[in-house]
Amino acid sequence: MVSQTIDLLKKELPVEEGKLHLNGDGAKTTGLVLVDLVNGFCTVGAGNLAPKVADKQISEMVEESARIARLFCEKKWPVFAFLDTHHPDIPEHPYPPHCIQGTDEANLVPALQWLENDPSATLRRKDCIDGFLGSIDKHDGSNVFVDWVRNNDIKRLLVVGICTDICVLDFVSSALSARNRGFLSPLEDVVVYSRACATYDLPLHIANTLQDTIAHPQELMHHIGLYIAQGRGAKVVSEVSFGALPHPLF
Repeated sequence: MVSQTIDLLKKELPVEEGKLHLNGDGAKTTGLVLVDLVNGFCTVGAGNLAPKVADKQISEMVEESARIARLFCEKKWPVFAFLDTHHPDIPEHPYPPHCIQGTDEANLVPALQWLENDPSATLRRKDCIDGFLGSIDKHDGSNVFVDWVRNNDIKRLLVVGICTDICVLDFVSSALSARNRGFLSPLEDVVVYSRACATYDLPLHIANTLQDTIAHPQELMHHIGLYIAQGRGAKVVSEVSFGALPHPLF
């Protein structure tokens, strides 16, 4: 019954998924954005918001994100990684304490720890859901993400990470709004790679046993995140490839 309902919703709320091929000079103006690939969201048992057991969608997201990041860095293309990180005395409602600074929860997953020493990568710890807002310096108002886009002459963002419908969606929405207002020149396109995104799973029967908690069915919320991102103006792709092709896909 649940799967039938999800299938019906997908039919009524379709996501148009294309393919992205990166090659030549155009690829050099593509920047990869990794959203919150930290232990506290991805590694089994790592914290309050980490998966309790192995999760196929999250595991595949980490694997594919690491593959794409490695290819970008080998080609010396720009990579920007957000790391959710919170002060222990400043809660982020409505969520329980998570990704506390100084703990392994707030660090990159093992498959991506090498990024810390890669010259192509810029890492930004953020203390809020939206990485665009989390990139603003509280003292002078500068934005390290905006600077990264401009300094690298980025015309297209390729976005991956977790959670599709929360941190990924909020960042994508803000980036698109900033682009529309001329704050992110020369940015033109924001692309969300569906296979390299994931969200958490909290079925209704479990949510009903917890206080002040709402259900969050993984497959459905992942799809809704992609659907809303598409509605905001993002392109959604299900495949990213590298190398020579006779005709670019877009």
